[in-house]
Amino acid sequence: MGLTPPWAVDSVSFRPDEGAIHFEVSCDTARLACPVCGAADQPVHDRVERTWQHLHFFQFKAFIHCRVPRVA
Repeated sequence: MGLTPPWAVDSVSFRPDEGAIHFEVSCDTARLACPVCGAADQPVHDRVERTWQHLHFFQFKAFIHCRVPRVA
């Protein structure tokens, strides 16, 4: 997937009965740069569960699940 630390794929789950592949992605860090102003070393104040549908892998749907860290 081309992820760089601190982002990583934790698990991949192939579910043929639902015709899907599920990827669990995580970012295990307590501090990140602000995506808006670029201020470095900001504390992560919470994480929001998100799911995205990726392009299909052959005939299988692909979903990415992540608890996205948020900074103030």
